[in-house]
Amino acid sequence: MTVNVGVVGCGRVSRTAHYDAINRHADLALRAVCDIDRSRADEWALKNNTRAFYALEDMLAEEPIDVVSICVPNRLHPRIGIAAANAGKHVLCEKPLGLRLDEVDALIEACDRNNVKLFNILQNRYNRTNQLLKQAIAQGRFGQIFQIIITLRWRRDIGYYLEDDRWRSRRDLSGGVFTNQAVHYVDMMQWLAGAPAETAYAKMATCVHPVDVETHGAAVLRFRNGIIGSFNLTNLNYPEDREGSVMVLGSHGTVRIGGKSMNVVEEWSFADSRPEDAEIAQANTAPPTVYGFGHVEVYDQIARALVHGDRTVDLPDGREGRKSVELLQALYESDRLGREMRLPLD
Repeated sequence: MTVNVGVVGCGRVSRTAHYDAINRHADLALRAVCDIDRSRADEWALKNNTRAFYALEDMLAEEPIDVVSICVPNRLHPRIGIAAANAGKHVLCEKPLGLRLDEVDALIEACDRNNVKLFNILQNRYNRTNQLLKQAIAQGRFGQIFQIIITLRWRRDIGYYLEDDRWRSRRDLSGGVFTNQAVHYVDMMQWLAGAPAETAYAKMATCVHPVDVETHGAAVLRFRNGIIGSFNLTNLNYPEDREGSVMVLGSHGTVRIGGKSMNVVEEWSFADSRPEDAEIAQANTAPPTVYGFGHVEVYDQIARALVHGDRTVDLPDGREGRKSVELLQALYESDRLGREMRLPLD
């Protein structure tokens, strides 16, 4: 059996991370690409030796697609996903699942109703560095964890916001550094904390570029288990991407995973020592982009689940992806209203 994939959206993330991950896998076949920009769809169909479509409904009707991979502007994710689910297709959605919690809930409901799977790409969970960190937390090596600190110092020049019809500059389609860059770090925060958040407070601002979305900001979360999480985020770092880090502080351990995208162990200190500590140096990677190598693992897990029926697959589903959307919505509401928000949101 081969899983047939149709990619919707031929922009930056699909051409940087998706096409190669699909084409290199023996159990997957890229059957079609779809984009409302006809020239772009034609270009990437030719490069991938596949078929171009210019409307989703045509691709769904004419090609035997098993999985629709969604790589369109963030606000459109639920709409495309619901159409795919109603056509009986499994859904693989780039981060985030959407910008509004009610629209994300509608997507989850549509996938449930049509008995199809909904996968969310949160590929940094598969960094070997982060896997080792999560394992150390599960083993109780930190003792009492009291703080998680995330720092993102990347640079996005005006060209980034203007390409692909300027959608990354629009608040109604994108969200700024919190959503479009730091959603992986928001997910990482709640994944590592291991408990729901109970409060959220944020301050965001825009400068340098004439865009509608936030370019930088800071936030604080408090989780039900007492952990305090903090974010310091910017898309204005000079002169380039320099840091995407997470630090976990506990009574018996401190770990900092840094590099440009949580790809290098910069500190690994525990009161005890274990054999797996010898793996730390080998966990470091040097990915060519901040996307890392996780998309290859995502598609491998999809193949294992759909082709081989592997029930041990650990791929974030819709309900897991919803968690970061709720946290982001709370942070935006906090900034808009100028007050701390309580979770879960009404």
